Amino acid sequence: MAPSYTRGKQTARQFKVLQLLQGSRFGMSTRELRDSVVEELGLDSLHEKSIKRDIEHWRQAGFPIQRLETANPERPWIWKLDKSDQAVPRLPISVLELLAFAASRELLYPLAGTPYWDGVQRLWQRMRENTSDEVLELLDKQRTGLIVRGAPPKDYARQEGMLSSLNRAVFEHRIAEIKYRTVRDPRSRKRTVEPHAIVLHNNNIYILAAEADDGASTIKTFKLDRIGGVELLDARFKPQPDFDPEEFFDHSIGIFRTADPQRFRVWVSAERAAWVIDAALHPKQQVELNDDDSLTITIDQGYEEEVLPQVLSLGEHAELLEPKALRKKLRAIAKELASRYVD
Repeated sequence: MAPSYTRGKQTARQFKVLQLLQGSRFGMSTRELRDSVVEELGLDSLHEKSIKRDIEHWRQAGFPIQRLETANPERPWIWKLDKSDQAVPRLPISVLELLAFAASRELLYPLAGTPYWDGVQRLWQRMRENTSDEVLELLDKQRTGLIVRGAPPKDYARQEGMLSSLNRAVFEHRIAEIKYRTVRDPRSRKRTVEPHAIVLHNNNIYILAAEADDGASTIKTFKLDRIGGVELLDARFKPQPDFDPEEFFDHSIGIFRTADPQRFRVWVSAERAAWVIDAALHPKQQVELNDDDSLTITIDQGYEEEVLPQVLSLGEHAELLEPKALRKKLRAIAKELASRYVD
């Protein structure tokens, strides 16, 4: 199992343990916690030692979780969260950390109106409440020196309910039925999916999910904008053990992915060489400097739909060397463009 996916499961389990203790009035035994986590997260099995390690994680973080003895012989010991001091422990926060959070917070504007954004806002408010007026004034002055630019943020407030349901499906391994429309077919059709992850890319939110009707073997990308409804089913699915969100986009520039990446070689003129080095055509490109200061870019595995627009954007300063089949495609595109600019 991929390390990043394992860490994600561990984090989800730890927060589920804390949530269960927060909602328990009389405390819970280790076995009760284990059984509840297995049920709510849809796990096949879980050792009680893992629950104890999760509890110790939160205790070291400062959460007042107590181990109490009971008079019940079937559950002689329980774990209980002292709710009289339930606030997240205060941590020393520097001006630099506040400044960094303020900037990164703006990058998350597409999540406005969703539970994720509510959490960001509450954390931001808590940080400000625990910071002196003098520091906040200094922060505001420093903040004007950093400008965050990009595409206009989207507002996903209308999709808050759907996003919450899909997020729950990811962490509880619940099969979901969605109403989805594609670019080619604007009619919404029902799709039964197994959500594995949620992705935020260029102010857009995507769902990575396998389709249950297709044998749930291939992870596909579903754009939240095209989802018209979400219904969680009682059935659960078993996550693909080899799925890693990072590796999923390993050969992609952005969010695009197909089953068959290709090898590309691109010549770039000396005039645009520095630009291509600073703004790479692909995150894993290999750069070879030619005698005339031009470049030869090699991309061992990439996608046509992403690389060709990059080559076209360079105009006469770039030439696709490989693959040959796509050279013919670019030649046809060039002829069509030339025919449109005949006076």
